[in-house]
Amino acid sequence: MPDYNESGIFTGVLRMNIDLSWLRHHPKDLEVFNLEKQYGDLEIAKDVHLLDRVAVELEVTNTGRLMVGKGEIRATLELQCDRCLKPFRRRVKLPFNVEFCPEENRSFFKDEETFVYFTEPQVDIEPVVLESIVLSLPLRALCSPDCKGLCYMCGQELNLAECNCQEKEIDPRWEALKKILNGEGG
Repeated sequence: MPDYNESGIFTGVLRMNIDLSWLRHHPKDLEVFNLEKQYGDLEIAKDVHLLDRVAVELEVTNTGRLMVGKGEIRATLELQCDRCLKPFRRRVKLPFNVEFCPEENRSFFKDEETFVYFTEPQVDIEPVVLESIVLSLPLRALCSPDCKGLCYMCGQELNLAECNCQEKEIDPRWEALKKILNGEGG
């Protein structure tokens, strides 16, 4: 039974376990799992935090020797913009796939590393869910595509106001090219 305080706010920790005991004995059948876990504020990568709850919908099919799952993860992330360094929130909706294999069938698959091997029917899918979220992160996190970032000289956030810095200093080796481009000859 989940733990709630007197205000009705969830205070316990829910595990992301699925029970494959029924499905294990029903080849060619499928089972749908709906899971949620409350995180609050968990840092899953540098400057990336999982906020609130993560919801997972997973459909698992027993193919005979292994079980194949496909589903969707819904979560809210807080990231730091790579240009202006401000935190921003982004809701994500990610498809993901997972393959479960009973330990006794491991030899059929030559220790395939992408499978989740299990001996007990209760399988914790939290590591797979968190890995899927981390792998979906953008190479450059931007609060908006038109973020202007910070002035490299004074640090002014250019989304809020322009700065009064002088024109960029040009490497003296490029001075001749500047003269040509300005029509001053060479």
